[in-house]
Amino acid sequence: MLVIVIVAILIMFAVPSFQWMIQKVTIYSNVNTFLSDMRYARSEGIRRGGGVVLCRSDAPEAAAPACGSGFGPGGNGWVSGWIIFQDLSNDGNKNTNDPLLRVQAPIIAINSILGTLPDSSSYTTFSFTATGRLRSLTGVATMPFGGDGMFAKTVQRVVCVSLSGRARIAGDGSISSCG
Repeated sequence: MLVIVIVAILIMFAVPSFQWMIQKVTIYSNVNTFLSDMRYARSEGIRRGGGVVLCRSDAPEAAAPACGSGFGPGGNGWVSGWIIFQDLSNDGNKNTNDPLLRVQAPIIAINSILGTLPDSSSYTTFSFTATGRLRSLTGVATMPFGGDGMFAKTVQRVVCVSLSGRARIAGDGSISSCG
């Protein structure tokens, strides 16, 4: 009986710690997936001489995926997935003759990834030039991963995307550290 009590006490202390670890791994894994795709799109923009786009998509796995606008269905942003394509016409839209380079399926482990600019407008497209810079970014874009309803503030992370096209994780995970 004493062994059962001791095991129960140990489990009581281990479960909250284990849940925090699962949240942390979930956020880090998805942040790394996004950063990997940003780096891939940027390097492909350089390699192909520009015109490579990474954009949020409402249906990235559709037969003819397209870029989405705003915060998307449910207002959860980039969790609906994204696509990377070579924009042969340089119009920022996925046309039928534009080669699809990579697809990220919807992310179900996180409740929100919102791309925003300093004026609080949503940001859904990163278009890379031949030098690896972003074509039309007007300020540092912030991408908070995970919302308060599902993740503790201590495990949430923010990806900052600069005008140069480089993406990084904010040091303390707050939007204010992107500036």
